[in-house]
Amino acid sequence: MPAPPDPKFLLRGNMDENVHSLLFWIDSDVEHLYAGDGRGTIHIWDLRTNRIKDQLSDGDNNACYNLHRTNEADLIVQRRHGVVDVYKANESNWILNKSIDYKCCSFCRSQLLPERNAILVPLDSSAVGILSLKTFNIESTLDPSKLSYSDKLGTIMAMKPLNVNDLVLVVYEGGQLLLWDMKKNDVLSSLTVEQYPMTFDFDVSLMQGILGSASEKLEIFKILPNHTLSHKSTILLERVPGVSVLSIRPDKKLVTAGCWDGSIRLFSWKKLRPLAILREHKESIYDVVYSRREVEAYDTKCLMAATGKNSCISMWDIYN
Repeated sequence: MPAPPDPKFLLRGNMDENVHSLLFWIDSDVEHLYAGDGRGTIHIWDLRTNRIKDQLSDGDNNACYNLHRTNEADLIVQRRHGVVDVYKANESNWILNKSIDYKCCSFCRSQLLPERNAILVPLDSSAVGILSLKTFNIESTLDPSKLSYSDKLGTIMAMKPLNVNDLVLVVYEGGQLLLWDMKKNDVLSSLTVEQYPMTFDFDVSLMQGILGSASEKLEIFKILPNHTLSHKSTILLERVPGVSVLSIRPDKKLVTAGCWDGSIRLFSWKKLRPLAILREHKESIYDVVYSRREVEAYDTKCLMAATGKNSCISMWDIYN
């Protein structure tokens, strides 16, 4: 394995020790990185100056677990204690438009459904709620209570809409990965995976996903043409106690694993060949994101940002 590259820059500011979520906001006018921390503050970094431009806070120390940008350019913030905040842009400022309490305390990240103008949120009793960003109500739920094994599912750990035929993947604490049809509110397939799964990502072009858990294993799975979930292979990570985040780069060439020991492990996505281990962080990685547009300030077509439990964001121009 070749020597790992160095980060392009390290962003350090008055962020909380725990930085949970990142979001690139890149367009013709701005090149920003949003970072949500454990105190509930969203730090807006200007990548042209590598300085904090602005900060948003709810005043309640309610940690930011995920950040979304909608087609209407709203900013959606999922907070730890079952709250979703919707911010509207007012000239150069953000104004809190609506705060929705969906009454479920969970660290599972919400997911955006842009075609429905809604987001997926975890609910109690292993259910998934579809929260409308128009009415601000839970319009429907994916309820597994009728399944014979529903009592063994446990807490929702991670989920991802496939943006294909209203399909969504949901993984549960007990070690079950379910493929849901949102239109029919029905489970099309299930797959047994490691208990205490923490994260997964999925590539629709290959119909292939990768899942990490509280173990040294990465599990590769497929969705077959008949919508059946199938295990493909396993990658063993040496001396890694667990994986907290997985992210497939937008060009589908790389997959990144952020681990509990602070390492960031890079693999080629199609052949799953190990490429590098980045050790800039010394404690658990919480989020890894890629820009979907060129970042002129860093002179790269795809910038990677990683953060975790050390009040620092590392910026990487990697294998471009």
